[in-house]
Amino acid sequence: MNGLNPTRARLLETFGLDLELAHGYGCTLHDTAGREYLDFLSQYGALPFGHNPSQIWNALHDQQSLMRPAMVQPLRALEAERLADRLASLAPHDLSVVSLANSGAEAVESSIKLARARSGRDLILSTHNGFHGKTMGALSATGKPMYQKDFGGPARDFDYIAFGDLEALEARLAADHESIAAFIVEPIQGEGGVICPADEGYLDGIIALCRKYGVLSIIDEIQTGLGRTGRLFACEECAVAPDMLLLGKALGGGMMPISAVVVRSEVWDDRFGFLHSSTFANNNLACAVANATLDMLLQDDRAMVKKVARNGQYFQEQLEALQQRFPEVVSGVRGQGFMRGLEFRKPYERADSASMAFCGLNGGFIGLLSSYLLNVQGVLTAPVFNDATVMRLQPPLIAGQAEIDRCITALEAVCAVLDRGDYHALMQHLVSPKRRRQLAETPPAMPQQGPARGVGDAAPGRFCFLIHYTQEEDLLRSDPSFANFTAEERATWMEWVKRVGPGFAWPVAGGASRTGAKAEGMIMSVPLLPTDMMGKGRKQARTMIQASAGMAAEFGASRLGLGAFTSIATNGGAAVAGRGVPVTSGNTLTTVSGVTALERAARRVGIDPAGAHVVVVGATGAIGRLASLMLARKAGKLTLVGNAGNRQAQQFLDRVTDEVVCTLSNEQPTPRVGALSACVRGLLPPQGPDMIKGATQEFARACVESGRSVPLTGTTDLAGALETADLVLVATSAEVTFLDPTQLRPGTVVCDVARPPNVAQADLSENGVLVFDGGLVRPPFEVNLGPFQNLPDDLCWGCLGETMLLALEGETDDYSLGRDLSLEGADRISEMARRHGFEPAEPQWYGEMLTDADFQRVAEALMQRQATAEFPEAKAIWAAE
Repeated sequence: MNGLNPTRARLLETFGLDLELAHGYGCTLHDTAGREYLDFLSQYGALPFGHNPSQIWNALHDQQSLMRPAMVQPLRALEAERLADRLASLAPHDLSVVSLANSGAEAVESSIKLARARSGRDLILSTHNGFHGKTMGALSATGKPMYQKDFGGPARDFDYIAFGDLEALEARLAADHESIAAFIVEPIQGEGGVICPADEGYLDGIIALCRKYGVLSIIDEIQTGLGRTGRLFACEECAVAPDMLLLGKALGGGMMPISAVVVRSEVWDDRFGFLHSSTFANNNLACAVANATLDMLLQDDRAMVKKVARNGQYFQEQLEALQQRFPEVVSGVRGQGFMRGLEFRKPYERADSASMAFCGLNGGFIGLLSSYLLNVQGVLTAPVFNDATVMRLQPPLIAGQAEIDRCITALEAVCAVLDRGDYHALMQHLVSPKRRRQLAETPPAMPQQGPARGVGDAAPGRFCFLIHYTQEEDLLRSDPSFANFTAEERATWMEWVKRVGPGFAWPVAGGASRTGAKAEGMIMSVPLLPTDMMGKGRKQARTMIQASAGMAAEFGASRLGLGAFTSIATNGGAAVAGRGVPVTSGNTLTTVSGVTALERAARRVGIDPAGAHVVVVGATGAIGRLASLMLARKAGKLTLVGNAGNRQAQQFLDRVTDEVVCTLSNEQPTPRVGALSACVRGLLPPQGPDMIKGATQEFARACVESGRSVPLTGTTDLAGALETADLVLVATSAEVTFLDPTQLRPGTVVCDVARPPNVAQADLSENGVLVFDGGLVRPPFEVNLGPFQNLPDDLCWGCLGETMLLALEGETDDYSLGRDLSLEGADRISEMARRHGFEPAEPQWYGEMLTDADFQRVAEALMQRQATAEFPEAKAIWAAE
């Protein structure tokens, strides 16, 4: 990758827009491989005659043959003087004084300076969602915070009103005209979505109101001017002239940068004329090109401009017919002449593709469509800057009906793809062998940016929840058409989407809790699998997750929840804390709901936890550890299982068993205490608030000395632990299934909290074993996750439930961070859940609700087992007690 703006280069490469163009003429471009493309973007309207117009080149060659000096400031530039005179004669009414500049943004800056000098006032009024450029004054007049907040903008003395609203303008002018220097406005909001004012007299009304209140009017025709709308100027039919008219883009004939401010003589100010200048403005070379541009536009009584009006109407009719053919895809057609906008329906409204919803919510939807049109159909288009659902269609003014028909054919193809939901076809060019090689050669770049600025206050009850693909099946479930990809193409797509990075994935309407508090939010996504988030990939994953926290803060979220491995990859959320939004791993409510569901299921099949052998698999993780502490209160015997592949597993297990012993020794007796808890309190004195290393060994010695078996064990022998298990809670960070439930003894109940699941799916109808997904809750309102929905609307995962619960509660501190989750935190979250109406979900497994028959089958197997063994482990403990 070269050194020219690497951020932009990465964006072009990601969306397959990084063509190497070798040749361009008229409406067409050719890449280095010789493929032809139809240009319906024309450099955002800056190519009125397409690429390399011969008349413009002739003008440049004439300057060369004349050996005319290009830049002679501060002396007179003859081509500049000629251009100024011609613009003054062509501009409407009494616009007669010209100041030249090099770009549209520079023309805007000039008009602001002139307005302030002439009026003696500072305030510049403009419109929301307008666009006037990206230099500091121009971006301050641009009514879009996205362009301002990270650059210290807007500068002082800029304000905004609604576009197209003359009543709002008059109200503001009536109230503040003594402080307002000028009102600047576009005839059509180009970057705002090609928005035309509903009132055809809008510009006349602006000029009249500004004159009435003594405020200068500035009409920004940098994009609309010089033939683009089918008229030389969009404001040429106004009854009177604005005070200033801004021109640019097309003025340079597609070959040179140049712009102009055309002013009424009584608005000119000599201080501006004396103090404002620009090194490259007034240069003869650019002005000669501009004069040639005017020659072409004016030739044969403005024949080209009139043709744009006719062909523009034909273009409009064809686009409207396209909308009628695809009403579920296209929602609007707007514009004038050859300045058209095609509005697509928001992709998440269809709820049939997670990828489309993601692109739509993060501003990449039209970019993706443009990528398809360019790479597959050979037509160049682009999004507008301020509206994520509008495609700009701005062909060169020389385009005819044949070019329009070719464009319409390409648009029809992309609409057909969207209409049938064939997103595989839309993206297939991005996973080609060429792209695979490119992705392999260029690893994903880490974001390089300073701290966010201009972040507003969090909105009460607003949350964000971060998810990711837990397995490849998630990809196919959320994007069914991706089943048409080959395995290699799917793998390439997973690499491609990492370049896109994290973002918003689905809006959640939310609802009200039992207390009346309300919550709503947004699902966010990091495009990673669990294997991408561990080992060498953890650093990149953390960077993406931390970037997500910044996005959530800018969104105004009062709570960010971490789903599945996003918590594991960030040490239970600790690596995300302090980034502008309170964070939760969601692990506390997940654990509480899992333990509660396991206890309820146990009782439904006839198992009393107080005398049962309980096994926690993954006991050294955050959820497993807290579950161990909770289950220890009520278990007869407790076995904690760690990862045999981890050399430090036994050390970690010993720490958890020590915590269990110390915690139980300090607790007061409760009516339904388990045999383990009673044994600890009967043999050991309270150990104090701090965990004592070796407490488990002391407890084991006391058990042996009193002739009792030890009811608490930490082991890495999974098979041995499960051999006599009655109740099992699984909560590991493994990304695969490793527990075969058909090998468990009849009457065993298993709660699988892990995501992705750790217990393999199997037919248990003949085994007498019950397995269900743990960590599910029923919130007080339905939760629709669109293409990410893998649960009924009335259920959600505990980590999402905790995120919504804390948002409803208005909790402002981080919660459930790290590994050492507390029983006090569990008790508090349980109380919150009861108060707001969150309930543990009815058991289900792999999407199927468990029935009474399932429980009855296990209960019968249990009774058969009891008849032969009668819980020998628990009986021994109780006998010792």
